[in-house]
Amino acid sequence: MRRTTTAAIVAALGITLTTVLAAPAGAAVPSSAPTCSGTLTPADLATGCVVDSGRLVLPDGRTFAVPAAGTSVAALPVAVAGVPDDGDVVVTNTGAAGVAVRVDDTWAGSPAAVTRERAAEQRRTLSPEVRGRVGTGAATTAANTTAATTAAATSSCTDGSYSLAGHRWKTTVGWRYNKANEKTLGRRLVTDGANAWTGTITACGKTVTSRAAATYLGASSRQSAVRTDGGCGSPDKTNVVGWSRLPAGVLGVTCVFYGSGGIATETDQRYSTGHEWSTTTVCRAGRFDMRGVATHEWGHAYGLGHTSASSKLVMKPSATTCDTAQRTLGSGDVRGIDALY
Repeated sequence: MRRTTTAAIVAALGITLTTVLAAPAGAAVPSSAPTCSGTLTPADLATGCVVDSGRLVLPDGRTFAVPAAGTSVAALPVAVAGVPDDGDVVVTNTGAAGVAVRVDDTWAGSPAAVTRERAAEQRRTLSPEVRGRVGTGAATTAANTTAATTAAATSSCTDGSYSLAGHRWKTTVGWRYNKANEKTLGRRLVTDGANAWTGTITACGKTVTSRAAATYLGASSRQSAVRTDGGCGSPDKTNVVGWSRLPAGVLGVTCVFYGSGGIATETDQRYSTGHEWSTTTVCRAGRFDMRGVATHEWGHAYGLGHTSASSKLVMKPSATTCDTAQRTLGSGDVRGIDALY
Protein backbone atom coordinates (compact mmCIF):
# COMPACT_ATOMS: atom_id res chain seq x y z
CA MET A 1 0.00 0.00 0.00
CA ARG A 2 1.43 3.39 -0.93
CA ARG A 3 2.09 5.52 2.11
CA THR A 4 1.80 9.29 2.07
CA THR A 5 3.31 11.54 4.71
CA THR A 6 1.00 13.60 6.84
CA ALA A 7 2.78 16.76 5.71
CA ALA A 8 2.04 15.93 2.08
CA ILE A 9 -1.60 15.21 2.85
CA VAL A 10 -1.98 18.46 4.74
CA ALA A 11 -0.30 20.42 1.94
CA ALA A 12 -2.38 18.74 -0.76
CA LEU A 13 -5.66 19.44 0.97
CA GLY A 14 -4.77 22.97 1.96
CA ILE A 15 -5.51 22.17 5.59
CA THR A 16 -4.62 24.50 8.43
CA LEU A 17 -4.04 23.57 12.05
CA THR A 18 -5.50 25.63 14.84
CA THR A 19 -3.97 25.26 18.27
CA VAL A 20 -5.27 27.49 21.04
CA LEU A 21 -2.64 27.84 23.69
CA ALA A 22 -4.94 28.77 26.53
CA ALA A 23 -7.87 26.74 27.81
CA PRO A 24 -11.24 28.49 27.39
CA ALA A 25 -12.65 30.19 30.44
CA GLY A 26 -14.59 27.83 32.67
CA ALA A 27 -13.30 24.65 31.01
CA ALA A 28 -12.87 21.73 33.39
CA VAL A 29 -9.25 21.10 32.41
CA PRO A 30 -5.89 21.82 34.03
CA SER A 31 -5.00 25.51 33.70
CA SER A 32 -1.76 24.62 31.90
CA ALA A 33 -3.41 22.41 29.30
CA PRO A 34 -3.74 23.86 25.80
CA THR A 35 -6.71 23.05 23.60
CA CYS A 36 -6.48 21.81 20.02
CA SER A 37 -9.00 21.94 17.21
CA GLY A 38 -9.07 21.73 13.44
CA THR A 39 -6.96 19.14 11.63
CA LEU A 40 -4.44 17.48 13.92
CA THR A 41 -1.60 14.98 13.78
CA PRO A 42 -0.32 12.66 16.52
CA ALA A 43 2.55 15.11 17.02
CA ASP A 44 0.06 17.88 17.78
CA LEU A 45 -1.64 15.65 20.34
CA ALA A 46 1.71 15.00 22.02
CA THR A 47 1.50 18.49 23.55
CA GLY A 48 -1.14 17.05 25.87
CA CYS A 49 -3.78 19.39 24.49
CA VAL A 50 -7.46 18.91 25.23
CA VAL A 51 -9.55 18.23 22.12
CA ASP A 52 -13.28 18.98 22.05
CA SER A 53 -13.58 18.37 18.31
CA GLY A 54 -11.36 18.02 15.29
CA ARG A 55 -9.98 15.67 12.68
CA LEU A 56 -6.94 13.46 13.22
CA VAL A 57 -4.70 12.63 10.23
CA LEU A 58 -2.36 9.67 10.68
CA PRO A 59 0.96 9.46 8.80
CA ASP A 60 -0.49 6.70 6.60
CA GLY A 61 -3.26 9.05 5.40
CA ARG A 62 -6.18 7.61 7.38
CA THR A 63 -8.37 10.24 9.01
CA PHE A 64 -10.57 10.07 12.10
CA ALA A 65 -13.14 12.35 13.63
CA VAL A 66 -11.76 12.79 17.15
CA PRO A 67 -14.24 11.02 19.44
CA ALA A 68 -16.02 12.83 22.24
CA ALA A 69 -14.35 13.00 25.65
CA GLY A 70 -14.60 9.68 27.46
CA THR A 71 -15.02 7.60 24.30
CA SER A 72 -12.92 5.67 21.79
CA VAL A 73 -13.09 4.60 18.17
CA ALA A 74 -11.33 1.60 16.64
CA ALA A 75 -10.65 0.94 12.94
CA LEU A 76 -10.12 -2.76 12.24
CA PRO A 77 -9.30 -3.79 8.63
CA VAL A 78 -8.84 -7.08 6.84
CA ALA A 79 -6.29 -7.06 4.03
CA VAL A 80 -5.47 -9.05 0.92
CA ALA A 81 -2.86 -11.67 1.86
CA GLY A 82 0.63 -10.51 0.98
CA VAL A 83 -0.32 -6.82 0.85
CA PRO A 84 0.80 -4.92 3.94
CA ASP A 85 -1.91 -2.89 5.63
CA ASP A 86 -1.36 0.03 7.97
CA GLY A 87 -2.64 -1.76 11.07
CA ASP A 88 -5.44 -1.57 13.59
CA VAL A 89 -6.09 1.85 15.11
CA VAL A 90 -7.66 2.97 18.39
CA VAL A 91 -8.19 6.67 19.12
CA THR A 92 -9.24 7.52 22.68
CA ASN A 93 -10.21 10.97 23.95
CA THR A 94 -9.69 10.97 27.72
CA GLY A 95 -10.80 14.58 28.12
CA ALA A 96 -8.46 16.44 30.48
CA ALA A 97 -5.54 14.06 29.87
CA GLY A 98 -5.71 14.50 26.10
CA VAL A 99 -5.95 12.01 23.24
CA ALA A 100 -4.12 8.69 22.90
CA VAL A 101 -3.57 6.92 19.58
CA ARG A 102 -2.56 3.29 19.14
CA VAL A 103 -1.60 1.78 15.77
CA ASP A 104 -1.12 -1.94 16.33
CA ASP A 105 1.27 -1.92 19.31
CA THR A 106 2.69 1.58 18.77
CA TRP A 107 1.34 4.42 20.90
CA ALA A 108 1.33 8.17 20.20
CA GLY A 109 -0.45 11.29 21.36
CA SER A 110 -0.66 12.84 24.81
CA PRO A 111 1.83 11.13 27.18
CA ALA A 112 -0.66 11.30 30.07
CA ALA A 113 -3.42 9.82 27.92
CA VAL A 114 -1.14 7.07 26.61
CA THR A 115 -0.13 6.05 30.15
CA ARG A 116 -3.76 5.96 31.23
CA GLU A 117 -5.02 4.06 28.19
CA ARG A 118 -2.27 1.44 28.21
CA ALA A 119 -3.34 0.51 31.74
CA ALA A 120 -7.06 0.71 30.91
CA GLU A 121 -6.65 -1.41 27.79
CA GLN A 122 -4.91 -4.14 29.74
CA ARG A 123 -7.73 -4.17 32.26
CA ARG A 124 -10.32 -4.45 29.47
CA THR A 125 -8.56 -7.13 27.46
CA LEU A 126 -7.62 -9.08 30.59
CA SER A 127 -11.02 -8.79 32.26
CA PRO A 128 -11.76 -10.87 35.39
CA GLU A 129 -13.44 -13.68 33.46
CA VAL A 130 -10.43 -14.17 31.17
CA ARG A 131 -7.51 -12.94 33.32
CA GLY A 132 -5.13 -15.82 33.83
CA ARG A 133 -6.44 -17.62 30.74
CA VAL A 134 -4.78 -15.38 28.16
CA GLY A 135 -1.43 -13.74 27.60
CA THR A 136 -0.72 -10.36 26.05
CA GLY A 137 -0.65 -9.28 22.41
CA ALA A 138 -2.15 -12.03 20.22
CA ALA A 139 -3.28 -13.83 23.36
CA THR A 140 -2.76 -17.58 23.44
CA THR A 141 -4.45 -19.94 25.89
CA ALA A 142 -1.84 -21.79 27.89
CA ALA A 143 -3.21 -25.21 26.97
CA ASN A 144 -2.56 -24.58 23.29
CA THR A 145 0.71 -22.65 23.31
CA THR A 146 2.88 -25.68 22.60
CA ALA A 147 0.54 -27.15 20.02
CA ALA A 148 0.30 -23.90 18.12
CA THR A 149 4.08 -23.55 18.06
CA THR A 150 5.13 -27.11 17.27
CA ALA A 151 2.41 -27.74 14.72
CA ALA A 152 3.04 -24.36 13.10
CA ALA A 153 -0.71 -23.84 13.18
CA THR A 154 -1.32 -26.21 10.28
CA SER A 155 -5.02 -26.28 11.17
CA SER A 156 -7.44 -23.83 12.75
CA CYS A 157 -8.14 -26.52 15.34
CA THR A 158 -4.51 -26.73 16.51
CA ASP A 159 -4.30 -23.05 17.46
CA GLY A 160 -6.18 -21.78 20.51
CA SER A 161 -4.91 -18.21 20.23
CA TYR A 162 -7.14 -15.16 20.24
CA SER A 163 -6.88 -11.47 21.05
CA LEU A 164 -9.44 -9.11 22.55
CA ALA A 165 -9.85 -5.70 20.92
CA GLY A 166 -10.97 -3.99 24.14
CA HIS A 167 -14.71 -3.66 23.57
CA ARG A 168 -17.83 -5.80 23.86
CA TRP A 169 -21.61 -5.40 23.61
CA LYS A 170 -24.22 -5.55 26.34
CA THR A 171 -27.06 -5.36 23.82
CA THR A 172 -28.05 -6.99 20.56
CA VAL A 173 -26.42 -5.26 17.58
CA GLY A 174 -29.26 -4.04 15.38
CA TRP A 175 -27.77 -3.23 11.97
CA ARG A 176 -28.90 -1.91 8.60
CA TYR A 177 -27.61 -2.44 5.07
CA ASN A 178 -26.93 0.25 2.48
CA LYS A 179 -26.73 -1.46 -0.90
CA ALA A 180 -25.47 1.61 -2.79
CA ASN A 181 -22.41 0.67 -4.88
CA GLU A 182 -22.61 -2.96 -3.76
CA LYS A 183 -20.41 -5.27 -5.82
CA THR A 184 -22.53 -8.31 -5.11
CA LEU A 185 -25.76 -9.28 -3.38
CA GLY A 186 -23.98 -9.58 -0.06
CA ARG A 187 -26.57 -8.78 2.60
CA ARG A 188 -27.48 -12.43 3.23
CA LEU A 189 -23.82 -13.39 3.57
CA VAL A 190 -23.15 -10.48 5.94
CA THR A 191 -25.99 -11.88 8.04
CA ASP A 192 -24.36 -15.31 7.94
CA GLY A 193 -21.10 -13.73 9.08
CA ALA A 194 -22.83 -12.10 12.05
CA ASN A 195 -24.61 -15.31 13.04
CA ALA A 196 -21.43 -17.41 12.96
CA TRP A 197 -20.50 -15.97 16.37
CA THR A 198 -23.87 -16.31 18.12
CA GLY A 199 -25.86 -18.93 20.03
CA THR A 200 -24.61 -22.50 20.39
CA ILE A 201 -21.30 -22.89 18.56
CA THR A 202 -19.57 -26.22 18.04
CA ALA A 203 -16.12 -26.26 16.46
CA CYS A 204 -12.93 -28.27 16.87
CA GLY A 205 -14.55 -30.56 19.43
CA LYS A 206 -15.63 -27.67 21.68
CA THR A 207 -19.18 -26.40 22.22
CA VAL A 208 -19.90 -22.99 23.73
CA THR A 209 -22.94 -20.77 24.07
CA SER A 210 -22.29 -17.21 22.95
CA ARG A 211 -24.49 -14.35 24.13
CA ALA A 212 -23.26 -12.16 21.27
CA ALA A 213 -26.26 -11.26 19.13
CA ALA A 214 -27.10 -9.27 16.02
CA THR A 215 -30.31 -8.65 14.14
CA TYR A 216 -30.90 -7.21 10.69
CA LEU A 217 -33.25 -4.19 10.83
CA GLY A 218 -33.64 -3.53 7.12
CA ALA A 219 -32.29 -1.29 4.39
CA SER A 220 -30.84 2.17 5.01
CA SER A 221 -29.77 5.17 3.00
CA ARG A 222 -27.40 6.25 5.76
CA GLN A 223 -23.69 6.09 5.08
CA SER A 224 -21.37 3.86 7.07
CA ALA A 225 -19.05 5.75 9.43
CA VAL A 226 -16.08 3.98 7.77
CA ARG A 227 -14.21 6.49 5.62
CA THR A 228 -12.91 5.66 2.14
CA ASP A 229 -9.34 6.18 3.40
CA GLY A 230 -9.85 3.41 6.01
CA GLY A 231 -10.40 5.72 8.97
CA CYS A 232 -13.58 6.43 10.93
CA GLY A 233 -15.96 9.37 10.90
CA SER A 234 -18.44 10.41 13.58
CA PRO A 235 -21.00 8.00 15.10
CA ASP A 236 -24.68 8.57 14.30
CA LYS A 237 -26.26 5.90 16.55
CA THR A 238 -26.97 3.66 13.55
CA ASN A 239 -25.03 0.48 12.76
CA VAL A 240 -24.59 0.47 8.97
CA VAL A 241 -22.95 -2.02 6.61
CA GLY A 242 -22.12 -0.59 3.19
CA TRP A 243 -19.80 -0.47 0.19
CA SER A 244 -17.26 1.97 -1.26
CA ARG A 245 -13.71 2.19 -2.45
CA LEU A 246 -11.10 1.54 0.25
CA PRO A 247 -7.30 1.78 0.25
CA ALA A 248 -5.52 -0.61 -2.12
CA GLY A 249 -5.21 -4.08 -0.65
CA VAL A 250 -7.95 -3.59 1.97
CA LEU A 251 -11.01 -5.85 1.65
CA GLY A 252 -13.07 -4.42 4.48
CA VAL A 253 -12.94 -2.19 7.55
CA THR A 254 -15.01 -2.20 10.73
CA CYS A 255 -15.25 0.89 12.93
CA VAL A 256 -16.39 0.43 16.53
CA PHE A 257 -17.29 3.23 18.93
CA TYR A 258 -17.24 2.54 22.67
CA GLY A 259 -17.15 4.18 26.09
CA SER A 260 -14.50 4.25 28.81
CA GLY A 261 -15.65 0.88 30.18
CA GLY A 262 -15.20 -0.79 26.80
CA ILE A 263 -18.94 -1.10 26.17
CA ALA A 264 -19.66 -0.70 22.45
CA THR A 265 -22.32 1.76 21.31
CA GLU A 266 -22.01 1.61 17.51
CA THR A 267 -20.32 -0.45 14.81
CA ASP A 268 -20.12 0.22 11.08
CA GLN A 269 -18.65 -1.85 8.25
CA ARG A 270 -17.58 -1.07 4.73
CA TYR A 271 -16.54 -3.54 2.03
CA SER A 272 -14.31 -2.68 -0.91
CA THR A 273 -15.70 -2.07 -4.39
CA GLY A 274 -12.16 -2.47 -5.72
CA HIS A 275 -12.15 -6.28 -5.53
CA GLU A 276 -14.20 -9.08 -7.04
CA TRP A 277 -16.35 -11.10 -4.65
CA SER A 278 -17.84 -14.59 -4.63
CA THR A 279 -21.20 -15.33 -3.02
CA THR A 280 -21.63 -18.95 -4.10
CA THR A 281 -21.20 -22.06 -1.98
CA VAL A 282 -18.30 -23.11 -4.21
CA CYS A 283 -16.13 -20.02 -4.56
CA ARG A 284 -15.51 -18.60 -8.02
CA ALA A 285 -11.79 -18.62 -8.81
CA GLY A 286 -9.95 -15.34 -8.39
CA ARG A 287 -12.61 -13.82 -6.13
CA PHE A 288 -12.72 -13.14 -2.40
CA ASP A 289 -15.23 -15.10 -0.36
CA MET A 290 -17.86 -12.65 0.87
CA ARG A 291 -19.13 -14.82 3.69
CA GLY A 292 -15.62 -15.52 5.03
CA VAL A 293 -14.57 -11.86 5.04
CA ALA A 294 -17.89 -10.85 6.63
CA THR A 295 -17.36 -13.43 9.39
CA HIS A 296 -13.97 -11.86 10.09
CA GLU A 297 -15.37 -8.33 10.24
CA TRP A 298 -18.19 -9.37 12.57
CA GLY A 299 -15.54 -10.90 14.84
CA HIS A 300 -14.11 -7.39 15.11
CA ALA A 301 -17.55 -5.87 15.64
CA TYR A 302 -18.18 -8.20 18.58
CA GLY A 303 -14.79 -7.43 20.16
CA LEU A 304 -12.08 -9.73 18.79
CA GLY A 305 -8.73 -8.50 17.50
CA HIS A 306 -6.31 -10.11 15.07
CA THR A 307 -4.38 -13.31 15.57
CA SER A 308 -1.09 -14.09 13.81
CA ALA A 309 -1.02 -14.32 10.02
CA SER A 310 -0.04 -18.00 10.23
CA SER A 311 -2.86 -18.99 12.60
CA LYS A 312 -5.35 -20.05 9.88
CA LEU A 313 -8.09 -18.76 12.17
CA VAL A 314 -11.00 -16.56 11.09
CA MET A 315 -9.33 -13.64 12.90
CA LYS A 316 -6.02 -13.78 11.05
CA PRO A 317 -5.36 -10.31 9.56
CA SER A 318 -5.65 -11.14 5.84
CA ALA A 319 -7.45 -13.33 3.33
CA THR A 320 -6.56 -15.03 0.07
CA THR A 321 -8.96 -15.49 -2.84
CA CYS A 322 -11.54 -18.21 -2.20
CA ASP A 323 -10.57 -18.44 1.48
CA THR A 324 -13.75 -20.35 2.33
CA ALA A 325 -12.13 -21.75 5.50
CA GLN A 326 -12.65 -18.29 6.99
CA ARG A 327 -16.39 -19.02 7.16
CA THR A 328 -15.83 -21.56 9.96
CA LEU A 329 -14.58 -20.71 13.45
CA GLY A 330 -11.40 -22.37 14.65
CA SER A 331 -10.32 -23.22 18.18
CA GLY A 332 -9.00 -19.76 19.03
CA ASP A 333 -12.02 -18.04 17.50
CA VAL A 334 -14.37 -20.11 19.67
CA ARG A 335 -12.31 -19.48 22.78
CA GLY A 336 -12.24 -15.77 22.07
CA ILE A 337 -16.00 -15.31 21.63
CA ASP A 338 -16.57 -17.51 24.68
CA ALA A 339 -14.27 -15.29 26.75
CA LEU A 340 -16.23 -12.20 25.70
CA TYR A 341 -19.78 -13.56 25.87
